[in-house]
Amino acid sequence: MPWVSALVARDGTEVTVYTGPGDAKCSELYEPRGSVTEQTGAQVVVAVRGRVIESVDCAASGSAVPLVVSLAEPLGDRALRDAATGTPHPVYHERELPDLTADQRWSPYESHWMSTDEGWHRGYNGPNGSGLLLSAQPTAATSRPEAVATVRVGSRDGDVTGQEGRWWTLWWEAGEVTYSLRLMPREGGSFTLTEFKRELARLKWS
Repeated sequence: MPWVSALVARDGTEVTVYTGPGDAKCSELYEPRGSVTEQTGAQVVVAVRGRVIESVDCAASGSAVPLVVSLAEPLGDRALRDAATGTPHPVYHERELPDLTADQRWSPYESHWMSTDEGWHRGYNGPNGSGLLLSAQPTAATSRPEAVATVRVGSRDGDVTGQEGRWWTLWWEAGEVTYSLRLMPREGGSFTLTEFKRELARLKWS
């Protein structure tokens, strides 16, 4: 079966591929499993096996399913390919994201998206009822508002969009991928742009 996108862990040896029933209505995967079928100096090929069956709960069907595979050595600059199609898919890297595991103020919660979505998302609950959402998608498919500020994050410059009283979003690019970080206040609360920049400075960037 084909997979849609992949996330490479910070150490480069653990890869999560996202798959699912695709456009099949009211369907889900039965016993899906991923495996590495080829590892060379130029590429790594990952295969997903499983069956699409009728879903017991149509309202909850169609979600992306994460499958984790381990590599013998870090992926590095090698191409990551799908055994079913022979083609590459969007690949995202944790090294391009802030390391929130080092900050105990933020706790991740399970994120869901449709298996036809090439993007990637991860949400966090934060202090005082605030929330944080990390996202990634191919730059060619990204649409964003006009920037109101520029901030240095890690080794890159990021653009800030948003407005007072709602939320702020930081956008940055790496290769053909656009990453974003949205900081959302508690219900009824707000963040100033200065507070948003201060929060970004507290995060650990690779």
